[in-house]
Amino acid sequence: MIIIFISRFYPFMLIFGILAGLFSCGKEVEPVSIYGWHVDTLDGAVYKTIDIGDQVWLAENINRGEMISGDQEQSDNGQIQKYCYDDDPENCEIYGGLYQWGEALQYDFSEGARGVCPTGFRLPTDSDWKELEKHLGMSAEMASQTLWRGVDQGTIISAGGSANFEALLAGNRFLTGSYNKMGEKAFFWTSTGHADGHSWGRGVDLHEEGIYRAYYDHSYGFSVRCVKE
Repeated sequence: MIIIFISRFYPFMLIFGILAGLFSCGKEVEPVSIYGWHVDTLDGAVYKTIDIGDQVWLAENINRGEMISGDQEQSDNGQIQKYCYDDDPENCEIYGGLYQWGEALQYDFSEGARGVCPTGFRLPTDSDWKELEKHLGMSAEMASQTLWRGVDQGTIISAGGSANFEALLAGNRFLTGSYNKMGEKAFFWTSTGHADGHSWGRGVDLHEEGIYRAYYDHSYGFSVRCVKE
């Protein structure tokens, strides 16, 4: 009876032994990535993407163009320009570039224009952001409000948040040409204009759990995220 018992369970013991041996040798199992990848057909740049509901977003800030100093205005000169926080190129490598509204759209002021986004992606509209926020649990009524809205959606999209959106606290280029709020706040343009030189944007804050919705002067330098067309 003992021999039968051992033979019956021998395959399981053998599998257990193999697995134990692999782990004892320090063999690492490759994790399955939650991210996708998009290659821009124009310049070959590779971007990390994330599926959230029915949308596909870039999971990183855009960093395209030639850096200019914060005391200069970006202009429609046929060349993409960007600000790097504190005029330090390394900050662009970490946080992405900062763009005035017109530059972000590359002076195509139609809602949903591609702007500085890679091929196949575009600057999100105010409605695109609302769709994202509602998928993450914000009510439709709250999504249409201004200023701080939501319960924890800002935390969810921040770096390390469960949505894997990775909204980095890149700060902004202020109207005066100075920089402020890196490590505290992030601001993102939409392609939806408002009135009198202002357009809708979004903000997240290290000390707030919601998402800020307001319209901002076009001279601000904000981060850019893109959504798939």
